[in-house]
Amino acid sequence: MIQRIQSLFLLLSATISILIVFYFPVFESDEISIFLTEAFFYARLSIFLSVGLAIFSIFQFKNRNRQLIINQISKLCITISFIIIIFSREDYNFAIGLFLLIIPYLLIILANYFIKKDEKLVKSADRIR
Repeated sequence: MIQRIQSLFLLLSATISILIVFYFPVFESDEISIFLTEAFFYARLSIFLSVGLAIFSIFQFKNRNRQLIINQISKLCITISFIIIIFSREDYNFAIGLFLLIIPYLLIILANYFIKKDEKLVKSADRIR
Protein backbone atom coordinates (compact mmCIF):
# COMPACT_ATOMS: atom_id res chain seq x y z
CA MET A 1 0.00 0.00 0.00
CA ILE A 2 1.89 2.99 -1.30
CA GLN A 3 -0.43 5.55 0.31
CA ARG A 4 0.96 4.79 3.77
CA ILE A 5 3.71 7.17 4.87
CA GLN A 6 6.02 4.33 5.93
CA SER A 7 5.77 2.83 2.45
CA LEU A 8 6.87 6.13 0.97
CA PHE A 9 9.81 6.26 3.38
CA LEU A 10 10.84 2.74 2.40
CA LEU A 11 10.56 3.53 -1.32
CA LEU A 12 12.57 6.71 -0.85
CA SER A 13 15.19 4.77 1.10
CA ALA A 14 15.54 2.25 -1.72
CA THR A 15 15.75 4.98 -4.36
CA ILE A 16 18.40 6.96 -2.49
CA SER A 17 20.46 3.81 -1.88
CA ILE A 18 20.50 3.03 -5.60
CA LEU A 19 21.47 6.61 -6.41
CA ILE A 20 24.34 6.46 -3.92
CA VAL A 21 25.72 3.31 -5.52
CA PHE A 22 25.78 4.69 -9.04
CA TYR A 23 26.21 8.46 -8.79
CA PHE A 24 28.13 9.41 -5.64
CA PRO A 25 31.78 8.60 -4.91
CA VAL A 26 32.64 7.03 -1.55
CA PHE A 27 36.38 7.84 -1.68
CA GLU A 28 38.36 10.48 -3.44
CA SER A 29 41.93 11.59 -3.68
CA ASP A 30 43.54 14.38 -5.65
CA GLU A 31 42.97 12.90 -9.08
CA ILE A 32 40.45 10.05 -8.74
CA SER A 33 37.04 9.32 -7.28
CA ILE A 34 36.05 5.79 -6.35
CA PHE A 35 32.41 4.74 -6.73
CA LEU A 36 30.73 1.67 -5.28
CA THR A 37 30.25 0.34 -8.81
CA GLU A 38 34.01 0.20 -9.35
CA ALA A 39 35.08 -1.51 -6.14
CA PHE A 40 33.68 -2.87 -2.88
CA PHE A 41 31.69 -5.82 -4.16
CA TYR A 42 30.44 -6.89 -0.73
CA ALA A 43 29.42 -3.37 0.27
CA ARG A 44 27.52 -2.98 -3.02
CA LEU A 45 25.91 -6.39 -2.52
CA SER A 46 24.86 -5.41 0.98
CA ILE A 47 23.27 -2.18 -0.26
CA PHE A 48 21.41 -4.02 -3.02
CA LEU A 49 20.18 -6.51 -0.43
CA SER A 50 18.97 -3.60 1.68
CA VAL A 51 17.14 -2.16 -1.35
CA GLY A 52 15.49 -5.50 -2.06
CA LEU A 53 14.43 -5.89 1.56
CA ALA A 54 12.99 -2.36 1.67
CA ILE A 55 10.92 -2.98 -1.45
CA PHE A 56 9.82 -6.38 -0.15
CA SER A 57 8.85 -4.76 3.15
CA ILE A 58 6.47 -2.39 1.36
CA PHE A 59 4.35 -5.36 0.28
CA GLN A 60 4.27 -6.87 3.78
CA PHE A 61 1.79 -4.25 5.02
CA LYS A 62 -0.63 -6.84 6.40
CA ASN A 63 1.93 -8.23 8.84
CA ARG A 64 3.47 -5.25 10.61
CA ASN A 65 5.69 -7.32 12.91
CA ARG A 66 7.29 -9.03 9.90
CA GLN A 67 7.69 -5.63 8.28
CA LEU A 68 9.58 -4.36 11.34
CA ILE A 69 11.92 -7.37 11.29
CA ILE A 70 12.62 -6.96 7.57
CA ASN A 71 13.40 -3.28 8.14
CA GLN A 72 15.81 -4.14 10.95
CA ILE A 73 17.65 -6.53 8.63
CA SER A 74 17.72 -3.81 5.97
CA LYS A 75 19.28 -1.39 8.47
CA LEU A 76 21.83 -4.06 9.36
CA CYS A 77 22.78 -4.40 5.67
CA ILE A 78 23.34 -0.65 5.39
CA THR A 79 25.48 -0.74 8.53
CA ILE A 80 27.54 -3.63 7.19
CA SER A 81 28.20 -1.82 3.93
CA PHE A 82 29.17 1.33 5.85
CA ILE A 83 31.63 -0.65 7.99
CA ILE A 84 33.11 -2.44 4.97
CA ILE A 85 33.71 0.87 3.23
CA ILE A 86 35.28 2.49 6.29
CA PHE A 87 37.65 -0.40 7.00
CA SER A 88 38.80 -0.62 3.38
CA ARG A 89 40.03 2.96 3.39
CA GLU A 90 43.62 3.15 2.28
CA ASP A 91 45.10 6.55 1.48
CA TYR A 92 41.85 8.03 0.26
CA ASN A 93 39.60 10.65 1.80
CA PHE A 94 35.96 9.97 2.52
CA ALA A 95 33.58 11.43 -0.05
CA ILE A 96 29.92 12.42 -0.03
CA GLY A 97 28.62 8.96 -0.96
CA LEU A 98 29.74 7.50 2.35
CA PHE A 99 27.96 10.15 4.37
CA LEU A 100 24.81 9.90 2.26
CA LEU A 101 24.38 6.30 3.46
CA ILE A 102 23.01 7.82 6.66
CA ILE A 103 19.89 9.06 4.82
CA PRO A 104 18.45 5.62 3.88
CA TYR A 105 19.22 4.44 7.42
CA LEU A 106 17.26 7.33 8.91
CA LEU A 107 14.39 6.81 6.48
CA ILE A 108 14.08 3.19 7.60
CA ILE A 109 14.05 4.34 11.23
CA LEU A 110 11.22 6.74 10.36
CA ALA A 111 9.33 3.97 8.57
CA ASN A 112 9.67 1.76 11.65
CA TYR A 113 8.33 4.56 13.83
CA PHE A 114 5.20 4.89 11.69
CA ILE A 115 4.74 1.13 11.48
CA LYS A 116 4.78 0.95 15.29
CA LYS A 117 2.34 3.84 15.40
CA ASP A 118 -0.02 1.95 13.05
CA GLU A 119 0.29 -1.18 15.18
CA LYS A 120 -0.60 0.81 18.28
CA LEU A 121 -3.62 2.31 16.51
CA VAL A 122 -4.86 -1.12 15.40
CA LYS A 123 -4.48 -2.54 18.92
CA SER A 124 -6.38 0.37 20.43
CA ALA A 125 -9.18 -0.14 17.88
CA ASP A 126 -9.33 -3.85 18.75
CA ARG A 127 -9.67 -2.99 22.43
CA ILE A 128 -12.67 -0.78 21.73
CA ARG A 129 -14.51 -3.60 19.95
